[in-house]
Amino acid sequence: MTPDELKARVQAGEALEGRALGEMDLRGADLRKARLRGAKLGRLQLDGADLSGADLRGAQIAWCGLRGADLSGADLEGAAVAQSDLSGANLAGANLAGAHLVRGQLAGANLSGARIQGANLAESRLAGAELSGATLSNARLDLADLTDASLDGATLAHASFARADLSGASLVQARIEGSTFAEASLRRADLSGAELDTVVFLKADLREAVLPKKLTKTVFDGARLGRIDLSGADLAGAALEEMDFAGVSFENANLTLSSLQGTNLRGASFRGATLDQTTLANCDLTGADFRGATLRSCLLYGARLPGADLSGKDLEMVVFTEADLSGANLSGSRLVRCVLERADLSGADLTRALVSQTTLRLARVEGIRFEKAIFDCVDFSGVDLTRTSLAGLTISRCFFALGNLSGMDLSGCDLSNCDFTACNLERTRLEGAILANANFKEANLRHATLSGAMAKAAFFGEGTLAGAVLTQAMLRNAIFVKADLAGANLAGSDLRESLLTEARAAGALFVGVRANYADFSHADVTGADFTGADLTWANLHHIRDEKARYLDANLATARRTDVDRLEAEAWMPPERRS
Repeated sequence: MTPDELKARVQAGEALEGRALGEMDLRGADLRKARLRGAKLGRLQLDGADLSGADLRGAQIAWCGLRGADLSGADLEGAAVAQSDLSGANLAGANLAGAHLVRGQLAGANLSGARIQGANLAESRLAGAELSGATLSNARLDLADLTDASLDGATLAHASFARADLSGASLVQARIEGSTFAEASLRRADLSGAELDTVVFLKADLREAVLPKKLTKTVFDGARLGRIDLSGADLAGAALEEMDFAGVSFENANLTLSSLQGTNLRGASFRGATLDQTTLANCDLTGADFRGATLRSCLLYGARLPGADLSGKDLEMVVFTEADLSGANLSGSRLVRCVLERADLSGADLTRALVSQTTLRLARVEGIRFEKAIFDCVDFSGVDLTRTSLAGLTISRCFFALGNLSGMDLSGCDLSNCDFTACNLERTRLEGAILANANFKEANLRHATLSGAMAKAAFFGEGTLAGAVLTQAMLRNAIFVKADLAGANLAGSDLRESLLTEARAAGALFVGVRANYADFSHADVTGADFTGADLTWANLHHIRDEKARYLDANLATARRTDVDRLEAEAWMPPERRS
């Protein structure tokens, strides 16, 4: 078939479906509305040809020249185009759905309004191409060259641009939901007004790019953004991990549920930003500005926040595990249900802070300021508090197990219902402290001062209070079972209904104590002084009181040892002899 015969047949509307056509010069030919469905076109010269409205569905086009050809409105659905040059071609409004154009030459081509959904354009050259308003949903453009291309208003939902080059491209108001640009270059690209919901920019180059304000659920992990301005951006649910955002502005941005784990945020501004439920784990936030920001339920474990200003913040359910908060300003903040386990709070300021239902287990707190702070149900277990001052604080229902408070001044503190199990309180001052229902089981209170303490129903069982001073203390209903009170001074204290069973109180001073109904059974009070003590109805059964002094003590109704009963209790049956 000659070129003239082909043109005549096309112009006559003849169907050439499935025909094999090759080795013809058809440059500039009028082939409008050609019916070439399923045709095999090889080595045809079609530069400048008019194929507008042509039916090329399923056609195989190989080694053809189509430079500047007019394919506007043509139907190339499912067509396979290989080794053909469509540079500058007009494909406006064409249907390329499902077409195969791998390594296609489409530089400067006009594909505006084209339907390219599901097409494969991997490694194609589309530099300077016009794709505005085109539909590329689910299309593959991996490794494609789209430099300076226009995709304004295009639909790119779930398309793949992995390692593609979109430098200088315009994607203004494009719809890009669910697409991936992994390792792609978008330097100087304009995405203003684009919809980027759940888009992946993993390790992409976005330096000098213009991004829209709404970036919800977008993944930027490892991306290069340079000195980008993200102020006012909606980054809810976005992934921005392992990035460099030093000095970047997130002012008034929404980062709810986003993840910036491992990101460099030194000097970043979060003024007025929403960081609720945001992951900032292992981030460097040195010098970051949090004024006006919200941080509820934020994850900051392992983060660096030295000297951070978090004063007055509502930090409910924030996780600071192993975070560096040294020198941080937390004054007036609300730390409710927080985790500060192993955090560095040395030199931090918690003046007037409310700390409730929070754990500071094994935290570093040397030099911390607690003035007028309130602690309720806080776990201080394993914390060395010896270099801090807790004097006069309200510290109720707190947990100090295995902690170190030795030598501290806790005078006047409200420590009611606190747990000091196995805590070191040696030489600690607790004058006038409120210790009602506190637990000092196995605690070391050697030489501690509890004068005037209000320790009603406190538990000192198996604790060490040797040499401690408990003068004028309220110890009613307190429990000292198996406690070491050797040499302790309890003069003038209220021990009514207290339990000192098996206590070791040799040499202790019980001068003037009120011990009505107190139970000293099986206690060792050798050499103890009960001068002027009121022991009305006290239980003194089987006590060891050699050299004890009872001058002016009221023993009238005290229950002493019943010798017959004692012998009966000590009786053992004789060994049987065989």
